[in-house]
Amino acid sequence: MKFFLFVLTFLATTLIQAQVQREDPPSANNPQIQLRTHSIAGKIVDPKTSKGLEAVTVQLFILSTLSDQTVKDSMIAGMFTRNNGDFVFQNLPDADSFRLVVSGIGYKDIQKTIVFRPQGDETQVLDIGNLALEQDAKVMSNIIITAQRPALEMGIDRKIFSVERSLTATGGTALDVMRNIPSVSVDVEGNVQLRNAQPQIFVDGRPTVLTLDQIPADQVERVELITNPSAKFDAASSAGIINVVMKRNRRIGLNGVVSAGGGHPDILNGNLTLNARQGKFNVFASGAYNRSGGRAQGKTLRQNKNNGVLSNYFNQYSWNESQRRFTSLRFGLDFFATNRSTISLTQNIVGGNFENDEEQDQEYLNPGMELERYGKRNATGAYEFDRYNTQFNYSLKFAEPGKELSTNINYNYGNGKQASNMVNSFFNPDGTAYSNDARVRNQGSNNNDQLTFQIDFEDPKG
Repeated sequence: MKFFLFVLTFLATTLIQAQVQREDPPSANNPQIQLRTHSIAGKIVDPKTSKGLEAVTVQLFILSTLSDQTVKDSMIAGMFTRNNGDFVFQNLPDADSFRLVVSGIGYKDIQKTIVFRPQGDETQVLDIGNLALEQDAKVMSNIIITAQRPALEMGIDRKIFSVERSLTATGGTALDVMRNIPSVSVDVEGNVQLRNAQPQIFVDGRPTVLTLDQIPADQVERVELITNPSAKFDAASSAGIINVVMKRNRRIGLNGVVSAGGGHPDILNGNLTLNARQGKFNVFASGAYNRSGGRAQGKTLRQNKNNGVLSNYFNQYSWNESQRRFTSLRFGLDFFATNRSTISLTQNIVGGNFENDEEQDQEYLNPGMELERYGKRNATGAYEFDRYNTQFNYSLKFAEPGKELSTNINYNYGNGKQASNMVNSFFNPDGTAYSNDARVRNQGSNNNDQLTFQIDFEDPKG
């Protein structure tokens, strides 16, 4: 038994020695793989609060010198800082120096060179401490943001048309605005129809004695078509209401807008708007002047028949020269008592003068197209008016959206007068008088007074 153990021990020792002799000893010419035993740790903080910054990018580059003495860097690791700002790179190769790059959105980049001092084969853990990452404040160029109201908006109970984008109405009246609004028709005499009926005209949600051709388009902000008026409106027409909302500026400080225009024939208009707001007070004023004119030409050729048989001809040629001038002034005061309550007082003054001259030639022909007689008509007309409107408004808005209490006192008053004169003369083909001259003269005047008082309380549900 002892001999067997001796033989077994001898064979094991011989195999071990033979294995060691087959392995070559390490050579200085063969590359050696070094274990990554170094570590770099640190913390990124905000310099103002000294608190750690989370999710900051930290990158580590290894620096190596090439044969031509140039330095090359290669990124070997990267990470985001923890929620307390800490970061650590472990198992780093044994190198002379590293470069640490710290970057974050809205912060200035940090670059730091880290050098390890040789300490034999000992593992080195280098703590570089806290690194303050300063904010990077950059001054950008001025940015101007502009917004435009769409030409058409659909409300709950109304259609809203923006007048500011209607270039064709500039320098005209509210009647010119209506010609560009779908579902509203305007005939040659200026009559407005909505849903084939004549609607009521409101200004700023209240009745008015003004007509659409007495309101300058430059002072209109938007037009609301209310086809199904709620209890807030006293609508006496099945066609609904056309509500003309006037411009009102409430921007901080002193500001204003001046515009002027001209054209042919005899078109001139101008508009001035001023507004001053300071603290709880807002003062505004606007004035406008519009003048337009021109000469229109018309021709009418008519055949008169009796039971389908041609009896005579009637031809008419006319020249109509018109001149229209009117001015308007609007001013008022807003007092913002609280953040939710406002008191407003507004005064409107509108005056106008319209003149018209007409010349007309008439021909009466027999069935053979022979002249039987002819006529001439001269007509002149003039119309002038003055309109005044005084409004007092108080509104109180509650914290709940849409809940509001409003009080309004609206007083409209004004006067106008008109006169026309027309002379018809008829002659035989040889120029002698066919009959005596026919003269028609009209004169008239009017006065309007209208006072409305209204209190509304709105509390939408659902």
